[in-house]
Amino acid sequence: MSPVRAILWDADGVLQHPPSGWNWRAELERVGGPGFSDIVFEAELPSLRGEEPMRDALARLLFEHPHTPLEADDLIGLWEMTDVDPSAMALVDDLRRRGMACHLATNQQDHRRAWMRDVLGYDRHFDRVYYSCEMGVVKPDRRFFEIILDDLGLAPDQVGLIDDNAKNVASAQALGIRALRHSPAEGVNGLRALLEVMLASSE
Repeated sequence: MSPVRAILWDADGVLQHPPSGWNWRAELERVGGPGFSDIVFEAELPSLRGEEPMRDALARLLFEHPHTPLEADDLIGLWEMTDVDPSAMALVDDLRRRGMACHLATNQQDHRRAWMRDVLGYDRHFDRVYYSCEMGVVKPDRRFFEIILDDLGLAPDQVGLIDDNAKNVASAQALGIRALRHSPAEGVNGLRALLEVMLASSE
């Protein structure tokens, strides 16, 4: 088995989390009523693939649900409700200083990508960044990972993935990527433990 030469990092649930006590679904249900969160997340999918701006998707959704007392600009601000875990990001920075390539691999639509890139400064922490809206495909589709492997020019077993979504992990593992699932509740100590397992298996 080849040594791991690059690690792919998911963002939500791994490197960033909602503010304490804040819940995406609960907030969407509060402003739009029961079932509204499912409607919103379904409307977001084309934007996650880069097929349309997220603001346009929300404007259309709100037009179709006029009972919701919001404008698209109000609703889109909910995607800025996230806090970067400084300890987790410091772990990424330390790995890069030690010579391990680290790449962001995340499902995001255009508004959230801009927020993460321009406000949170994500891109400067990674060697390469892979946002689904720029790739035209969303995890757990295997093509998401195939595009990254092709871009990196690495064999699957030379690449690791840390993600909190079981379907994403399974899809990557099916290609031979050394993918491990992270539990957000375990924080940075959980990330360190996963890295020890991942890197030890490649020695």
